[in-house]
Amino acid sequence: MKPISGDRIHVLNEHDIDTNGDFVLYWMIANRRIHYNPSLQHAISMSFELKKPLIVLEAISTRHQYASDRILTFMIQGMLENQQQFSAHDIRYIPWVSTPIQSGTGLLERISEKAAIVVTDLFPTYHPRKVVESAKKKVKVRFEAIDGNGYLPLSIGNKAFPTAHSFRRHLHDHFIQNWEDIPLENPIPTEHALSIPEEHYQEILSSSSIEPTPLEWIWRVCQGGTIGQTALAALEIDHSVSAVKSYEGGRSSALIRLARFMEDGLRRYHTDRNDLVRCAASGLSPWFHFGHLSTIEVIMQILKREDWDPNMIDPSRRGSRSGWWGLPEPVESFLDQIITWRELGFNFAHYREDHTSIESIPEWAKKSLKEHHQDPRQSYTFEQIENAETEDELWNAAQRQLMRVGIIHNYLRMVWGKRILEWAPNAETAADWMKYLNDKWALDGRDPNSYTGIFWVLGRHDRAWGPERPIFGKVRYMSSANTARKLKVDGYLNRWARDALHSNDYP
Repeated sequence: MKPISGDRIHVLNEHDIDTNGDFVLYWMIANRRIHYNPSLQHAISMSFELKKPLIVLEAISTRHQYASDRILTFMIQGMLENQQQFSAHDIRYIPWVSTPIQSGTGLLERISEKAAIVVTDLFPTYHPRKVVESAKKKVKVRFEAIDGNGYLPLSIGNKAFPTAHSFRRHLHDHFIQNWEDIPLENPIPTEHALSIPEEHYQEILSSSSIEPTPLEWIWRVCQGGTIGQTALAALEIDHSVSAVKSYEGGRSSALIRLARFMEDGLRRYHTDRNDLVRCAASGLSPWFHFGHLSTIEVIMQILKREDWDPNMIDPSRRGSRSGWWGLPEPVESFLDQIITWRELGFNFAHYREDHTSIESIPEWAKKSLKEHHQDPRQSYTFEQIENAETEDELWNAAQRQLMRVGIIHNYLRMVWGKRILEWAPNAETAADWMKYLNDKWALDGRDPNSYTGIFWVLGRHDRAWGPERPIFGKVRYMSSANTARKLKVDGYLNRWARDALHSNDYP
């Protein structure tokens, strides 16, 4: 079994491997997949090294602020697919969803008592980060978190990069040395002895007081509609944020969308990614966020299709947005988004604990926004904003799209935030409102990329702009009026009008 790069391994405690333990435990909390999953690869590698079987525990918590029908349905759809895949590979897999009866308190602590080592996923923000911080104090055997967040391991950054340009130079400097160390496409060997005999497996479950979530209930949730709503009704989650029928969790759904993007969107990405009707964006962010699809898989598919090899690199273009790869413009443009901009956000979240705070924006932005704190502004209440009750119909349409299907068109997401900055009483309140709305409604919320976008609105990873404007100061200005002059908005407005009938099936 090929070992993963040591740069991806984060040791969380000082305990040793217990060679008398019964199994290797992989606690799956972020990389919720088999393919290109370095956590699973490492757990399997340890299983072979220690000659012990593997148990995979995928846990879904409902005990966090933004747990909702929307989020749970998407995650559980991926869970059902994982159950099928692990069963096909004869690996013991425990699907577990917390309920009012089974809260999960002490769950990992109990099952880890019989483990030789516990492996989990490293995720630099929100609930996964919180639960790992809590668990590392309780696990009494070797506990390791594996970084499967992107192409570059977070640990090699050594700092939070302030701009995309500085991170791009870092990427170009380290891309080749990590080329041979990417995780395996499928780390499960064709011939293995990773499974625990049924009788022993049931003993482990019983002694740990673990009851796997019934597959019948999981299947009902995955159906969505009234069947899914009824199944989820017993959970203490936000039922007002409904599941989205056009976005189904799991790698299979992601691959269908990826194939469509590769066939059509990629070739016109550089010209049409901001188009409001024929948008060329991949639309894969929900699957990336929940770990159902790895960005590495997308990168590798693209580079393989382009017949790329490192000899095509133009070193004179180090740090440039285009030209370094030696590939067509649309491909380079997309690679810059999926690697540079996405991994910049993960890097920042990993090294800055204040990445969800306005304190994380540059000093020039803090100073400029403070100087314009008292500027007159058109004010709306938070309730008016959440309910899309402003005088800006393009903004209202973007907010309705977010509430109905859990996404906002990529370009309008920026305009959405800029207008909230204009309408909120101050920049601090604007940040809080953007975070709450995005974390509550967006399928890809609660993510380093989400926080990057929100605080980019306030100047993070940007430069000072002129001329200086009311409210914004030197922070980059965007408006719905300018957007309407730049893009064709009529089709978008019609689709997301207040009385639109078919707005829950956005492609």
